[in-house]
Amino acid sequence: MKRSLPTIVAVAVAVFTVLGVIYFFRNIIGDRDYGNVVSADAPNATTEYIIDAGTGNGVDDVFAIVGALARDDRGKTGPRLAGITASQYHDAPLAAARSADAAQAINEELARLTLRPDMRTLVGSNRPLSAKNKPLKSRAAAFIVERASRASSRNKLHIFVLGSCTNVASAILLDPEIIPVIHVHYLGFDYHGATGLVENTAGGSGSDPIALELLLTAPRLELTVMPRTVGDGLRVDRAELATKLPREARFTQYLMSSWGGDDRRATGQDGDPSSQLLPGVALVSAWFDPQLAMLKEYRAPVEDGNDVKVCTDITEVAMLDNWFEEVVEALE
Repeated sequence: MKRSLPTIVAVAVAVFTVLGVIYFFRNIIGDRDYGNVVSADAPNATTEYIIDAGTGNGVDDVFAIVGALARDDRGKTGPRLAGITASQYHDAPLAAARSADAAQAINEELARLTLRPDMRTLVGSNRPLSAKNKPLKSRAAAFIVERASRASSRNKLHIFVLGSCTNVASAILLDPEIIPVIHVHYLGFDYHGATGLVENTAGGSGSDPIALELLLTAPRLELTVMPRTVGDGLRVDRAELATKLPREARFTQYLMSSWGGDDRRATGQDGDPSSQLLPGVALVSAWFDPQLAMLKEYRAPVEDGNDVKVCTDITEVAMLDNWFEEVVEALE
């Protein structure tokens, strides 16, 4: 049976349309990882940084802080750890009534255990922000402002936020002039290649959503995010910890006794109590060793959000090896 020319053309158009749709979803949407790849340089001895953590809310924060203390040579060859600030985690299970104070006590203990009693440790607010224009004054916020006053747009102060954003957001509200001279590194969100960052209230984001939104929308603020779905790829086994760290060291005993603690994530959240997730270590390591991380740029998942750098992949084995190497050397 003969087909008319219009019928043949219609069939051909339909076929090419279907093939085009298939190609689009397989090659354009399919496994495509959106976001522009961005590069990062390793820090040098002129750079300062601060770790801001709700330490009592996660054993992984302890690992990140100890790794930073171990790597710090007071600015002789690498970046200088200016201080450790304590953040609140009021909404966490089993949180102390004054959670920032609890974090401060742990930070002070970690400085002693790693033979760094000279390290400055400062407590932040025990409450989250109540409004985007009302800072909460604290020693931690004042310290961030003070150290930022020594930075410049070419040599920024880097702030690693492992928990709630209350302290750094308050610092910005107290002195907005610090925005161009600070670079905030934040641990939070989930990451999916096709959609970018997705909200995740685990960790610090749920402890102060107003502060987090401020960071995501503040004009000219440089922000790098380590999604938990990426950072959780770095983990340590309890057996490995026991064999690679000197058993007689007080720090080793502290870590082993803290394993499990009050943090639900200390059991791996996947039912495996023999391993500990280390997203905080991943956040700091990605800065120290940028060759071990992939960065891409995405729009922050809030209205009027800025473009932020997102760590989309890490080299877990090398990061963990580096952490052990630095900590063992510091403890010897």
